[in-house]
Amino acid sequence: MELFGTAGIRGPVTEVTPALAVRVGQAVGDGAEMVVIARDGRETGPALAAAVESGVASAGATPVRAGQLPTPGLAHASRGRHGIMLTASHNPPADNGIKLFRDGREFDREAERTIERAVESPPTAPWDAWGSVECVDPLSTYRRAVVEYARGHGGPLEGLSIAVDCGNGVASLATPQVLVTLGAEVDTLNANVDGHFPGRESKPTAESLTDLRAYVADGPAALGIGHDGDADRIVVTDETGAIVHEDTVLAILAEHYTRHSEAADPVVVTTPNASGRIDERVRAGGGRVERVRLGARRATGAGR
Repeated sequence: MELFGTAGIRGPVTEVTPALAVRVGQAVGDGAEMVVIARDGRETGPALAAAVESGVASAGATPVRAGQLPTPGLAHASRGRHGIMLTASHNPPADNGIKLFRDGREFDREAERTIERAVESPPTAPWDAWGSVECVDPLSTYRRAVVEYARGHGGPLEGLSIAVDCGNGVASLATPQVLVTLGAEVDTLNANVDGHFPGRESKPTAESLTDLRAYVADGPAALGIGHDGDADRIVVTDETGAIVHEDTVLAILAEHYTRHSEAADPVVVTTPNASGRIDERVRAGGGRVERVRLGARRATGAGR
């Protein structure tokens, strides 16, 4: 059984069912002590989260309810333990998905294959070893961590006007609040969580961000940010409302981190389809680029 694509399990809920979610929860719980479970704003999220929770508990692990979170927030909450995120990212509202984390990082392909094999015949712990549910609220901790990180890696945002289109996703719970704390003046669009995505389609594109682009072009904002449903993707506009190409954003960030790296041989890892402008900016910053296939999770090491 091949369940995982380039970013977890994802598809229509006729395929990503509660029955599947129970088995995945059992497979993850069998090798874990605690599993943090979160979801985005999709209508099918609560049922899938409950199913995953049941699977984790029946495998003998402790399921930890974390409620609605951005996917990066669940990754942050999974440090030192396992995590399961119920999200279909930028897919339509009738889809959902399951992403697996361990110690803050998404499962690599080998770990995913282990889960695929276990799902065929999921383990169940003895009746007196089933885990008990715990509840946490990691959202404020996650937002504080992002603020602290941003303050350590960039200049102040005081007086900077930013427009954020949250796309009715869980970015509504994090991005505006973080930017305001950093001193920015923030205007929001579609900043209520709604699993029907009534404001626009969840995937942020030049076409779906028409309202954001017009708002930025006609107003005081210096830039615009558009998110997808689980807030692990952004599209950036300049002050005219024009889309800044994603490779340009990556090139700017890659050069920044290369220049500030303390490694003797700083390396930026990207995919084969990424623009050569990334290589140019990384070389200018004193580093080099390595390319891996799309969806690969490369092990980190010294100098990276």
